[in-house]
Amino acid sequence: MAAAQSGNPVSDIQAKLSSQIKVTKTAADRSDIVTAGDVVQLHKPGLLMYSVASPLPPSNTYKNGKIGQGMSGFGKDLLIGMMTPGGTTPAQTYPQRQFVPEEKCWVTGIQAQKDGILIQLYSDPYDDVRYYANLKIPFQNKKEIPSADAALQLVAEVLTVVPPQDQPATDQGGQPVQDGPYAAFAGEYVFEMTGYHYIFLPDGSCILRPPGGSQVQCSFIVEGDWIRLMMKMGNSNFPIGNVKKQGDKLYLNGTIAPNAELVRQGAPGSPAPEAAAVPAPEPAPAPLPAIAPPPPPADAPPPTIALGQTMDQVTAGFGQPLKLAKLGTKTIFYYKDMKVTFMNGKVSNVE
Repeated sequence: MAAAQSGNPVSDIQAKLSSQIKVTKTAADRSDIVTAGDVVQLHKPGLLMYSVASPLPPSNTYKNGKIGQGMSGFGKDLLIGMMTPGGTTPAQTYPQRQFVPEEKCWVTGIQAQKDGILIQLYSDPYDDVRYYANLKIPFQNKKEIPSADAALQLVAEVLTVVPPQDQPATDQGGQPVQDGPYAAFAGEYVFEMTGYHYIFLPDGSCILRPPGGSQVQCSFIVEGDWIRLMMKMGNSNFPIGNVKKQGDKLYLNGTIAPNAELVRQGAPGSPAPEAAAVPAPEPAPAPLPAIAPPPPPADAPPPTIALGQTMDQVTAGFGQPLKLAKLGTKTIFYYKDMKVTFMNGKVSNVE
């Protein structure tokens, strides 16, 4: 009734959307966030996003409970191809990523139109690549514009704003702030069984310092009470361990010692305490000359994965995947802690 009385139901829908979803502002070249808005969570599969290097975002349409590209997506791809040097297709030129339900992204634009709602979406970096896309949510009746509340309910089928308490604390540029989830784990810890030091910093980076060895730069992802340690290899990040926070203590959930405590040493970057002096043993009788044992066998190197590898090379190193998905020329292997995407039979992305 309110929409009918206003005489401009499209404006009513726009006002309602603007009050419900805070839009994110990006840099002119789309490389980063300038002003962070609300984080939204997807509820439907099929959203295709292109790298921000693409001159235009791909077109997606929500219809009959699913997100697809359809004829509008085909037309947009033709236009992108015309704008791309060499006349190649977007699939040949720009990284692409298919998003799945429960993944999160930012809204950089939202516009109420006579036939539906157009939403512009923007992702966090995946292997240093940000993605973007347009999503059109048409009204169910082409001849009738729904009320603002009905329009919002239609949008909620596809995506909803993540509650503020579940959104990561960020500055105006969308970067984690010092009192965000990363800071809750900040500190230096030691795994006494191996002597490894784990140094978690408030910016989401971490350092692994083995005894007597060179330290390794890593990063970590906060997932509730868990953090996932990630190591960058080439253009990909690989999970290397999980740690759980219980109270003010951290526990390493590894195969060698499940739920083993990491003993806190102090603030981030503080030096490790010196080991207590061990009294020298009394001299023993001179032993008989010993025969040197044979050298131990060399440890097998850990399996690696790289862009361009074939499916056989990946399964040779990591075994058969837990499940497999085929989407046209794209195939996805799902492992316990890793997802590998193949384009035309070769690795194109690892998460």
